[in-house]
Amino acid sequence: MSNDPPGSPVAATTAVTLCERWLALAAGRLLLRRPDDAGLRRLAAAHLPVDDVRQLAAGIAAGSEALFHALASSADSEPLARIAVGCRLSEFDLDLLAFAVLPCVDEDAAATVAALAGGVRRLPVGLALKLLFGDAAEPARVRAAVRASPLWSSGLLVAGEASRPLLERRLDPSETLLAGLDGLLPAETGAGWQPRWLTTPARPAASIRRVAAQLPALTDSGLHLDGRPERAEEVLAVAGAARGAIVLDAPDDSHDRHDPHAAPPWAEARLIGLATGALVALRTGAAQLPAPSLVEPVPVIAPPAFALRGPKARLRRLEVGAGDPLELADAWQAALGCDQADADELAGRNWLDTDAPAAVVAALPAGADSRRALAEVARLTPPRALRLATRKTPDVPWERLVVAPETAVRLNDLVRRVRRRVTVQLRWGMATGGRGRSVVGLLHGESGTGKTLAAEAIASRLQLPMLAVDLSLVVSKYIGETEKNLSELFAAAEGYAALLFFDEADALFGRRTNVQDAHDRYANIEVNYLLQRLEAFEGCALLATNLLQGVDDAFLRRFDQVAHFPRPGVAERLAIWRHHLPVGHLAPHVSIEQLAERFDLTGGEIRNAALGAAFAAADSGTVVTDDMLDVAVAEEFNKMGRPFPRRPGASP
Repeated sequence: MSNDPPGSPVAATTAVTLCERWLALAAGRLLLRRPDDAGLRRLAAAHLPVDDVRQLAAGIAAGSEALFHALASSADSEPLARIAVGCRLSEFDLDLLAFAVLPCVDEDAAATVAALAGGVRRLPVGLALKLLFGDAAEPARVRAAVRASPLWSSGLLVAGEASRPLLERRLDPSETLLAGLDGLLPAETGAGWQPRWLTTPARPAASIRRVAAQLPALTDSGLHLDGRPERAEEVLAVAGAARGAIVLDAPDDSHDRHDPHAAPPWAEARLIGLATGALVALRTGAAQLPAPSLVEPVPVIAPPAFALRGPKARLRRLEVGAGDPLELADAWQAALGCDQADADELAGRNWLDTDAPAAVVAALPAGADSRRALAEVARLTPPRALRLATRKTPDVPWERLVVAPETAVRLNDLVRRVRRRVTVQLRWGMATGGRGRSVVGLLHGESGTGKTLAAEAIASRLQLPMLAVDLSLVVSKYIGETEKNLSELFAAAEGYAALLFFDEADALFGRRTNVQDAHDRYANIEVNYLLQRLEAFEGCALLATNLLQGVDDAFLRRFDQVAHFPRPGVAERLAIWRHHLPVGHLAPHVSIEQLAERFDLTGGEIRNAALGAAFAAADSGTVVTDDMLDVAVAEEFNKMGRPFPRRPGASP
């Protein structure tokens, strides 16, 4: 077999001889009915004696038999031969198919067909049978052969014609067939799927090669490649390196959604594989596709929950898996020349391909270090899961976070676990069992004590985007929908592509109850799903709640840290007041120390009071005074129904 990729000039040249002989035979058959047609005579003359009717008929019979045997012996090298053998076409099928293709490749033949068919450039089946057999055929036998023909079910002819009455069907070739005969890809299939060649990685990672080695043994049956689509495509490209690999993208795959009623091009995908000799797969974001009716399905790159529906819903699942962080760390170290600890931190940041570090470093200024590369990786993180969460890039300096010393220790531990998880869990071999390589923390305390601010500060320090979960979109009244939404969210944060943040987490991670009715049972199922998903999670997540007692005890073991946010003491309140008050617009007599001692407020309440006083000062055109601060603080106390502590010596 030639090493030239299908579609190259060499591949097209080697395929043209058999195609010319095949189409010359079709032109000769038409010439028997229209002996004066100069265009048909030209087409047939290269391979058939056209000056004598008897010699022409004998030449067609001999040439047809010789062509059929030649196709069988050339099935490894030429598109027409591969199609004929792969689709199990009989001589009768090949004759009908030649009548379909001939007017599409020659204008004179198209004019002749239009004259025969009453102005239409496609022959109906009834007329084609008349041209082939005249009055000598047995009608019932010929009709049975047409009904059994794979021409429509294999995607060779336009599938819509299969629903027409038998003899009225038009012999209309699919664009996939016409392109395939030239060793090329169609612009898109009849169902709108768009094919493209895959590029084989120059140095595929060992993990990619290991999965690709399993592929040839599995492609005889339906195969579901489950994992990151980009890695699945790499696996496909490596598995088909010698012959090429092709992916057909779903019509609306840019939205990761596919119309469940649109017919997938199983037959056309298989036809593309036969014509090009390449390994072909479908790529879709759909949860389901209809099963193929007659042919075995080609491999499918799809989400984990993907399944076929229908009587032939058979797919073997092959887990592609995430990238190997150790391979990625080696690539970072080679590209940056940094030490192993920095390379491990970069590798734990995101599931990038192993060729990404070189590309990132090439885009950085000369001499850039791992910190600069870290910022570039954060910028490259794709904006996923926006349907269920708000994606933002916090910019909260770590120094702005004012919390109790014990809380700061626990938050620092969470940051340390994210940064060093590749070193500890993988290099030191401590990621054992089925647990995911995750870091999950619970932040609990009263409202306004800084839980959300802490989550933003952690995201800023780690240079990770934050996905703030929108509970109104996640929780659904329909059974099973909440679990699907949660699965999508967790997948978006896998590999630390983002920090997943659940505010008011007790709404989802609440305690299970005794089952007294169906509502209790399904509520418990959601909690059980979350317990399982956290166990296998490969990302970074933070949960915040005001009600620790509302969180199921089974979650506590799955949290790497549980950080309590107590009400701030005097020292913490002093730092918070100093941060929020506009120092350049304060009256000289205002004592921040007295504010911190007098008012037992949380950080959120201090912020609100400072803003209220600042607005009052700006509106009056003056600076912030003690009276303005008292009014603003009194409003915060009033919100909570607490008595306001007046200044010593102040009038009531």
